[in-house]
Amino acid sequence: MARDYGEYFNIAYIEPESHIYGPGKRFVIWVQGCSLACKGCWNQQMWSEKPKKLLHREVLLEAILATEGIQGVTLLGGEPLEQQINLVWLLGNIREKSDLTIFVFTGYEVDEIERLGAYDDLQKLCDMIAIGRYRQSYRNVDQQWIGSSNQTVMYPNGSREKEQSQKMNQVEIIIDDNASLSITGFPDDDLVKTLMD
Repeated sequence: MARDYGEYFNIAYIEPESHIYGPGKRFVIWVQGCSLACKGCWNQQMWSEKPKKLLHREVLLEAILATEGIQGVTLLGGEPLEQQINLVWLLGNIREKSDLTIFVFTGYEVDEIERLGAYDDLQKLCDMIAIGRYRQSYRNVDQQWIGSSNQTVMYPNGSREKEQSQKMNQVEIIIDDNASLSITGFPDDDLVKTLMD
């Protein structure tokens, strides 16, 4: 279900230097808003379509292109395809103006992406696409980049990224300037309990 924020992205969170959402150091953008509402989702606070932080797409593009030392850009959420017009604009400009690789996570299945009219754009602009809803009954924290075993990582024709996912779990712990703690990735329950105790 597409959301219209004009030329603005509704952003939940940005991590300009992550190492776990695709190969190498990446600029990672979590969009706000997801109508799929997968049971057990780690990012339920990102379901609401209510604007959290509206960021003009030109400003976001400039921030990405100005970040030194990154190998690529990853978009997840929330659901990036629910901000499809701005997503395609951003991916096209990243592809045109840089050699950064592009990884998009979507909970939609291939047939749904085709019905949204986004399949050809993703195939043309992305180097990697994680596809499929998170299924709590298929939860698997020993897969790099995806959280349940029904999900797949697709490498479109012409992908510039050849690194395949491995059997491993990756988690990042980020402490910001205000000493706030954030955990990203797919932490298992024992790790979360240990960190929160």
